[in-house]
Amino acid sequence: TMRKRGTMNNDLKTEEMCENWLIQQKAKIKKSTYANYCYLIRKLIEPKLGEIDVMKLKKAYLEQLVLDLQEREYADSTIYSALRVLKTILRKNAVQNENYEEMIHHCYLTVHRLESKVLLEDESACIKEYLLQKNDTYALGILLCRSTGIRIGELCGLKWEDIHLDTGIFEIKRTVSRIQNDNYREGLPKTMLYIRTPKSFSSIRTIPIPDFLENCLKEKRKPEDCYFLTGTTRCTEPRNVQKHFKTILKHCNLSDYNFHSLRHGFASSCLESGVECKTVSSILGHSSTQITMDLYVHATLKQKAKCVNMF
Repeated sequence: TMRKRGTMNNDLKTEEMCENWLIQQKAKIKKSTYANYCYLIRKLIEPKLGEIDVMKLKKAYLEQLVLDLQEREYADSTIYSALRVLKTILRKNAVQNENYEEMIHHCYLTVHRLESKVLLEDESACIKEYLLQKNDTYALGILLCRSTGIRIGELCGLKWEDIHLDTGIFEIKRTVSRIQNDNYREGLPKTMLYIRTPKSFSSIRTIPIPDFLENCLKEKRKPEDCYFLTGTTRCTEPRNVQKHFKTILKHCNLSDYNFHSLRHGFASSCLESGVECKTVSSILGHSSTQITMDLYVHATLKQKAKCVNMF
């Protein structure tokens, strides 16, 4: 039974509180966001905390949850996301037991986002040279990500109708991701490919095509309704692009990097070169410059050396 905010029974279990919150959110959010919330709540939070009375929750339970997730080798960023969701649920349900403030504070401090590894300048140049020689659509797509910072799902969702060679721009209108199948039952796949509009209004954007890619793109031109990477009306998915990227790293004899390092490297390089943060933020599709600064700006050793030798 759904309970209204602030009318919580003392015997309400954490699992019921979380499931009620999911029901409330389902109609308000994108399928991919809902699937992510379900994963975090049902796979990470509920197995450890589900049977505990909400009014008996305390910091020690959260500490044990984090330790358990770390032992199961979940990434810090995943644990961070789970605690953020739990904090939101606790606040929405007005959980006002004696440990409330301590728990909320603990959700903020327990884990932190790890900085992404960023390709070094010579590594990035090596990848660019290799991809230009390879010159297929996957190579050009990865170069587009390297030079504009678009997300891997946005690359998968790019169609030829979005690429305007006459005006030298391309548009980000959709993104592709694989999510849990909410209507899963026996005989059906557990996951599904989900094509949707980008994550926020600011993510729908227009970006200039890098000059060095224009002629290459003209040679590969396909019908408007075809996806850029596949050249057909069926899209590929992020994990396939990630596999291509890993293969490229091996060909270039480079250490292992996540695909997101291209986006991180683009943002950091632009800002280090003096490009205005507002411009970089707009290209990345962020809703504010603060997000750009928080997520993608990191101090390099070279910058630190310059700083300590200024005086």
